[in-house]
Amino acid sequence: MNETTVDGILNQRVRLQQPRRGFRVAIDTVLLAAAVPATPQQSVIDFGCGVGGAMLALATRVSPLLICGVEIQPELADLCRANIASNPLASRLIVAEGDVSTLPQHLIGQFHHVMMNPPYHDLDRHDASPLRLRSIANTEATDGLRLWLNSARQALAMDGCLTMIHRADRLPEILDEAELLFGEIWVLPLQPRAGEPAKRVLLRAYKNEQHARHDAEPLILHNPDGRFTDAANAILRDCAPVDFINKAQSPETTARQEVL
Repeated sequence: MNETTVDGILNQRVRLQQPRRGFRVAIDTVLLAAAVPATPQQSVIDFGCGVGGAMLALATRVSPLLICGVEIQPELADLCRANIASNPLASRLIVAEGDVSTLPQHLIGQFHHVMMNPPYHDLDRHDASPLRLRSIANTEATDGLRLWLNSARQALAMDGCLTMIHRADRLPEILDEAELLFGEIWVLPLQPRAGEPAKRVLLRAYKNEQHARHDAEPLILHNPDGRFTDAANAILRDCAPVDFINKAQSPETTARQEVL
């Protein structure tokens, strides 16, 4: 393991040890956790949990929960366990080492929620980082997106919900895959500033028979002066949830056009 740092999220409510170089917890992690519509006593599985940032952020906002993290890199799984131990919470947080694309049988159909921040970069269109920890976390293997989505459906109980954050420019590809596996789908663009195209998108996909697509009004992250908006600050500092449902719009709105 390379050198580590100790950093805080959610206005220092959560303290994390993480590699100084490599994939590090950022606002995507907190936004993902804030978007999971979990309620107390439910179960959540975090695909590619890393050092546990999303697990701990979610458990800070909603408790008690059972959250199982799955991480393929042993070094990060060890840090995740250490971070869980140093952030005592009422929720039960556990970590399993393994590949999320091949879930063991005892995890199939067991969860109310899946959350995931999968590798963003297609191996065929991206120069992988020379840093091993960053490369594995950021670079998608062949058919990786399809495999992750398929595993998410397998892990969910009926009517369970997948919550994912990904690059906005890959939304058409994501929807092509998700619409084959899930029913009701919600999409929320994350805009750096008002009027700018989204760089990230949050997606909720339900394992049900609704087969409906809903687009939400974008969440704007920064004011013109670069500071976080009040809405973003409430999420990133004060543990507020991300609001999808109350901002629902039709598929013909500007929200959809700016993502696509």
